[in-house]
Amino acid sequence: MIKKPERNSGLFIALLDAAAVVLAYYLAFLLRFDFNIPAHELHHLVNTAPLVVVFQMGAFYYFGLYRSIWRYYGSMEDLTAIIKSIVVSQVTITAVLLLTYHPGFPRSVTVIGPITALILVGGTRFFIRLSRGWRHPGSKDKLSRMLIFGAGDLGETVLRELQRSPAATRRAVCFLDDNAAKHGCRIHGVPVLGGRDRIAEVVAANKIDEVLVAVNHARGKLILDLMTAYAAGGCERKVVFKTLPTITEMMNDQHLVSDIREINVADLMHRRVVDIDITPVRSAIAGKTVLVTGAGGTIGSEICRQVIPLAPEKLILLEVNNTALFYMDKELREAGYEGSIVPVPGDVRDGQLLKNIFEKYHPSWVLHTSAHKHVALMENNPQEAVKNNTLATYLLAKTAAAYNAERFLFISTDKAVRPSSVMGASKRLGEMAVRSMAGQSGTKFMSVRFGNVLGSSGSVVKIFQEQISSGGPVTVTHPEVIRYFMTTKEAVSLVLTACAIGTGGEIFVLNMGEPVKILDLARNMIVLNGLVPGRDIKIRFTGLKPGEKMHEDIFSPDDIRKDTGYGEIFTAISKETGAALVEEQMLELGRLSALPDNAPLLKKIKDLIPTYRVWDAGAAEPAKASDQS
Repeated sequence: MIKKPERNSGLFIALLDAAAVVLAYYLAFLLRFDFNIPAHELHHLVNTAPLVVVFQMGAFYYFGLYRSIWRYYGSMEDLTAIIKSIVVSQVTITAVLLLTYHPGFPRSVTVIGPITALILVGGTRFFIRLSRGWRHPGSKDKLSRMLIFGAGDLGETVLRELQRSPAATRRAVCFLDDNAAKHGCRIHGVPVLGGRDRIAEVVAANKIDEVLVAVNHARGKLILDLMTAYAAGGCERKVVFKTLPTITEMMNDQHLVSDIREINVADLMHRRVVDIDITPVRSAIAGKTVLVTGAGGTIGSEICRQVIPLAPEKLILLEVNNTALFYMDKELREAGYEGSIVPVPGDVRDGQLLKNIFEKYHPSWVLHTSAHKHVALMENNPQEAVKNNTLATYLLAKTAAAYNAERFLFISTDKAVRPSSVMGASKRLGEMAVRSMAGQSGTKFMSVRFGNVLGSSGSVVKIFQEQISSGGPVTVTHPEVIRYFMTTKEAVSLVLTACAIGTGGEIFVLNMGEPVKILDLARNMIVLNGLVPGRDIKIRFTGLKPGEKMHEDIFSPDDIRKDTGYGEIFTAISKETGAALVEEQMLELGRLSALPDNAPLLKKIKDLIPTYRVWDAGAAEPAKASDQS
């Protein structure tokens, strides 16, 4: 019976309850008559016991006492249901007894009986709960020792599940909480030892292996503060910081412990991850053909993942990297979308290929993510940056207009604002090329700007993780460099929404939240790995790379910021007189991009983008290469 509790527990507990009800009723008579029941009262007991059992068991069933799972018996919900059942059934029983039997029936039994029933019926359940540890013995010494930060509802819920789960691999040793009124208190026997300032001391004293952040409010700053306090405390014990969804996020799941996970970099960002309504995207894409360029890249692949469940007629994957295209195609086929995807290996700069795609499939949506994005590489290859990021964008846009595509979205970057790099300038020219097409046909052309995407190929996050894994040092260009970050999933959801709501000619800007200092990101990633910055892993300053800025902007000072009705999406209305490119300018850029000397091309870029500043190593305030202890 114990080996198969989920199947048999209801019947088993019902039999125990029936026995408990009979025993409780018998005890009520014994207590009423000082353990010496007269013969005529014994007659009352025998005749009325079946009635009591039927009414009380019926009430137990009605209030759901037999729908619980074995290992969850003995909860406060069980106790509440038992009290309700006994009160309701006893009122009915008393009324029937007084109306049916002679006045000599001992009325005090109707008071004593419910009390003894509550004790016995409730006791069986709490015995099951208490015996769980006896039935599932295990060595606590082998369990990971956990500190829970947050002695509120979420922390208490995690503690209860840890304590009652026979398969638990960790044991809650103590709490920390910033509410001073909770300090010195205990929750289910586990002490609350103080606030966040004591984290290093408590970790060392209690030999903690894991720190679980279990709070329902925004966690980014809290996690950063905890890591900073831990690192500053000088504790040499390595711990792993973890978190889990909030109670609101987990309200339909009964197993919080299984969702405990290590804190990732996204948890540390100074932004509130929003729940994005994709209804306008779904209605705009369903039944249409969508073309995604750069479909194997970080943004392109996530666009494919989010678009394909929205039921497009066809999803065309254009990608120059055959390996990336192979794996993206494989992923979508294995997900069950084989009939909807069309993988196309090829270069977005191939005009004939583009014509063939549009001639054959007539895509309604064109989402252009293909780009050269690495800043330092493009500084030495401005011709390639302009060919791919500007000229190819213009070629694709012209082809989309010629074949009457419904919408065209160009993925830009915050580096296009007052660009200091060739990459940023080529993206700004791409924005201008797309804008030049607006209003020239029935196609709605628009661009969208955002900053760094967490975990993208070649991103600082991946580089830092590789450096930490190899023992350091972690290289940071400058101690004052800051950048905007957002998750890939959130960025793509907002990109698709912007495309769905655009009317043509807009430059959309995503709300990136607060920028993050790269030095802080490096330190926090080191702590995330259970190490101490400066002691276990050194941080080395290398100086700004060619084309890099200290701070990025998402709006130009001359841009007019306008709300779209979506809190995370804005439009930037540019006042620049040359904000759109004409055909002659594009031809000139193409001619200059074919020259071996890049000086004429850089001069032309400067003419077209007055705010472009050619990167000057002497004026960039590069930090001297050094180690930080």
